[in-house]
Amino acid sequence: MKSLRTLLILLVCFGLAPLMWAQVALAPSFVFIDENSGVGNVFVSNNSQEAYEISIDFAFGYPDSDAEGNLVMNYEDSGAYAIHALDEMIRAFPRSFVLQGGEQRTVRIQVLPNQRRKEGAFFTRMKVLAQPQAREVTETVVEEGIGTRITFNFEQVTAVFYHKGRVSTGVEVKGVDVRQNEGVLELRPHLLRSGNAPFLGSMYARLKDKNGRVLAETQSTTTVYFDEIRRIDLNLEGVEAGSYELELSFETKRNDMMASDLVQAARVVHVQEVKVN
Repeated sequence: MKSLRTLLILLVCFGLAPLMWAQVALAPSFVFIDENSGVGNVFVSNNSQEAYEISIDFAFGYPDSDAEGNLVMNYEDSGAYAIHALDEMIRAFPRSFVLQGGEQRTVRIQVLPNQRRKEGAFFTRMKVLAQPQAREVTETVVEEGIGTRITFNFEQVTAVFYHKGRVSTGVEVKGVDVRQNEGVLELRPHLLRSGNAPFLGSMYARLKDKNGRVLAETQSTTTVYFDEIRRIDLNLEGVEAGSYELELSFETKRNDMMASDLVQAARVVHVQEVKVN
């Protein structure tokens, strides 16, 4: 056990654990299935010199939140599954294969022909499990005839979307919980998605004085699948105590997604007064 702990500590301290996650990479980060062809592609690359056994599965889920605005994955929403799940509508070709060192393989994600007539916004999570065919990390300790071997398996998850017919999205800000903590303004907007498709975009926060001058600002990518809380923090460095205008805005644009893949919505702006102590 001492040798096992030592090996794990070395992996973390010398950055080997994150490196192993990059051995098998997926692209793109999100899969959008074409409405006309019913097909999307994901590229699986083996950046190592070892062979990996790849297997693909689907599990319906989406980014949700807890009461504090922390991101959590929800895999247990049966009501949303009945309306939006892609799981029974799609197949991956191939679903399992061996990827040699340095190789890349294209996996086709296809909506079944008899399912393409359904209209709406559908989504799921694609799980790609990579298991080294030859041991990636192995330690052997011989002590009283006992050998110890360690093998690492890696699972990566990406979102898959399919839109058919009329789809729309938007965000309604129901309120914003504002807290100040050690020079940071913690914002927790309570959000409700409108339309029938997830909101995929960016959230912007700006703090303005009475003359409209921006004193602090930040932004982050965000999603709103249903009724959720998101958190964004504003650094108050250099901001004096007083009353200010807080502007939160939401736009359907992201650097990691093409505009043509996103269900577009009008920019939403929420403004309220906040006090800085």
